[in-house]
Amino acid sequence: MANIDSIDAIKKTDTENMLQNLQEFPEQAERCWADFEKLALPTRYIQAKSIVIGGVGGSAIAGGLVENLAKLKSTIPIIVWRDYSAPSFINKDTLIIAISYSGNTEETIDFLKNAAKKTDKIITISSGGKLASLSTAYKAFHYKIDYGSQPRAVLGYLFTSLLAIFKKLDILDINSETIRESIILLKGLQKKIDINIPTGRNNAKLLAQKLTNKIPVVCGAGLLSEAARRWKCQFNENSKTAAYFETIPELNHNSLVGLDFPKNLRDKIFIILLESKFDHPRNKLRLNITLQILQNKRIYVDTVMIEPSPTPLAELLQIIHFGDYVSYYLAILNDIEPNPVEIISFLKDKLSEKEIE
Repeated sequence: MANIDSIDAIKKTDTENMLQNLQEFPEQAERCWADFEKLALPTRYIQAKSIVIGGVGGSAIAGGLVENLAKLKSTIPIIVWRDYSAPSFINKDTLIIAISYSGNTEETIDFLKNAAKKTDKIITISSGGKLASLSTAYKAFHYKIDYGSQPRAVLGYLFTSLLAIFKKLDILDINSETIRESIILLKGLQKKIDINIPTGRNNAKLLAQKLTNKIPVVCGAGLLSEAARRWKCQFNENSKTAAYFETIPELNHNSLVGLDFPKNLRDKIFIILLESKFDHPRNKLRLNITLQILQNKRIYVDTVMIEPSPTPLAELLQIIHFGDYVSYYLAILNDIEPNPVEIISFLKDKLSEKEIE
């Protein structure tokens, strides 16, 4: 097991420098917001009566995060589409946002082609690829991400680009001061959990140690439900470990009953409860009762809450960043390079042998 307090040991395992991508998360958000301050959306987009965000993986998570924030104010339906084809309800009054970091995600390309038959209100977000080419053909609004990394390591751009778009659509009540304050807090958190901070004073390292040889199950309610998914995916892709996520209150209606078998389950899983100061009061109560139940069953469990969090956005950004670091440290403890995702690359290569009909 690698020593997560040894910078040399970390660099020896992280040969492709995923750490740099983690450390640049706040700067990604800053640069992206600055980009969008110079851009204007076509006026007709503001008249949309529904929004569909098409994407999978980290791109879809960016959509889910913004959807959860936006639905607090939005008077129009917003959904995230994680599949081929497109929802049948799309029409000329629907704004579609196709988002793929590589620009070549086949599900997202298929979504865009189908959705573009029904509406000309189109936004695309990518670093290039087929998505950028289709955007030109459809005369769509395109935002190009100029940053080199794995898709999951560019969430600062993916998430902030959607934040900026929703702000311009007057669906999100945020401004430059909200972003600035959130990024200041994000950088402050990073100083407390970065690699130079020893385990004894580094909560991200401490949690990673607890998760060694365990299966993380991350749970969140409301705004943090999609953050729980992000944590799960980062454990999968960075740490190369089995991990799952649950949402509250849904887990109280089924998953809590499924903790008796197999008999050695309590030795295998570790449940992480993400707490938010912005949770619905009943969900806060549910989370506390859930914690008691898990402790009584002697299931490994821990809670994570980020303070200070003056706004939902500040809280969301910080808890995402914290989870990213935990998954990174767990990768180091697992003696595994966090960056490559060889199985996903293999699957995509096999799929590319047969074109979509």
